[in-house]
Amino acid sequence: MTIETMADDAEEAGRLIGYGFRPKLRPARDSTYAALVKRYAEDPDFETLVTRYAAGMGLRIIGVTSRAGMVHTALPGSMFETRMDQYARQVKMRENREAERVLYGIAHLAAAALAYPRPEDLADDGYQGKVRVSDVDRLVRSVCRVLAERAAESEGPQDPPVGAPGLETAWRAYERRPEVAPTKGGRPGKAATRTLVQRALRHLVDRGMFIQSRRDPDDGEQIYAATNRYQLHVRELATTRAYEELTQLGVLPPIAGRGALRMTGTETLYD
Repeated sequence: MTIETMADDAEEAGRLIGYGFRPKLRPARDSTYAALVKRYAEDPDFETLVTRYAAGMGLRIIGVTSRAGMVHTALPGSMFETRMDQYARQVKMRENREAERVLYGIAHLAAAALAYPRPEDLADDGYQGKVRVSDVDRLVRSVCRVLAERAAESEGPQDPPVGAPGLETAWRAYERRPEVAPTKGGRPGKAATRTLVQRALRHLVDRGMFIQSRRDPDDGEQIYAATNRYQLHVRELATTRAYEELTQLGVLPPIAGRGALRMTGTETLYD
């Protein structure tokens, strides 16, 4: 292999990784992108080169498919991590960012669980999960009720349920927020949980994880349809601590994965 060939391969590897930063672009709409995805699938040496190139940049490849394209996530400490200050600006987070971080994390977790409620749905590449703001909010509040009931049964309402100390605090914080709390002008207030969920979903739309689909014909509510890119991320979500706690509570079925869309430290929401 000549130096020129190696350089060409490195350039193509970098180009494929670069497509991962264009989340709304799909290989079906770009012939060069499609060719690189095909090469990644068929050429083990090229796959290794892309993987190592990405690692050097602080990225981990989640998957490369003809449906989703290049999907990568930031390694811990990477410059590509979604920082809290960035996310706060994007979703117009209020001043109490530590509390808000927890609540937005809950919204993201619930959206993932609702989009793929069964293991077979998550395993099916042709399955497209759909969520609505009201459904995500109701799911979270149903979990709040489960935790409240378990706390009452243990005769220790101030103590977290066994096996779910992290979630207990988070769910109670969510439950205290009003569902809608309209302003004087009739618009949902900033503190309302449905406003929070809506902003979280719109953020995912901007990242190519959801698309805004048709509105519900019965009530006119916006429906958000999950993309294949989001499906790959959710497959990675399942062994995070929060998801494990939900599984232990019997709220969600267990789903295998390694964890990419996750709440990390106080400075990052997910990577």
